[in-house]
Amino acid sequence: MLSNLKAEMARYDVDVKSVAQVIGKTERATKNRINGKVEISAEDIRLIRNAFFPACTLDYLLAEKPTDRPA
Repeated sequence: MLSNLKAEMARYDVDVKSVAQVIGKTERATKNRINGKVEISAEDIRLIRNAFFPACTLDYLLAEKPTDRPA
C-alpha cells in the first residue's frame, strides 16, 4: 500500500526513522502504517507531506496503486 509515498521516500532518500520522528511514532509503528498493516491517519500523512513532499497532493501520496506524479 501507499505505493506513491514509498516511491517519494525512495526518490528523496527519506528513511522510516525520519518519518517516525515527524509523526511521533516508533519506527515499527511507522513501517506498519506505510505498509498498510495499520491505517495511516490524515494528520500523519499531512505531517509527512508537509515535512518531506510539499509539492505532492495528499491524494497522490495516499493512492493505493502507483500513479504518475502530478506536474
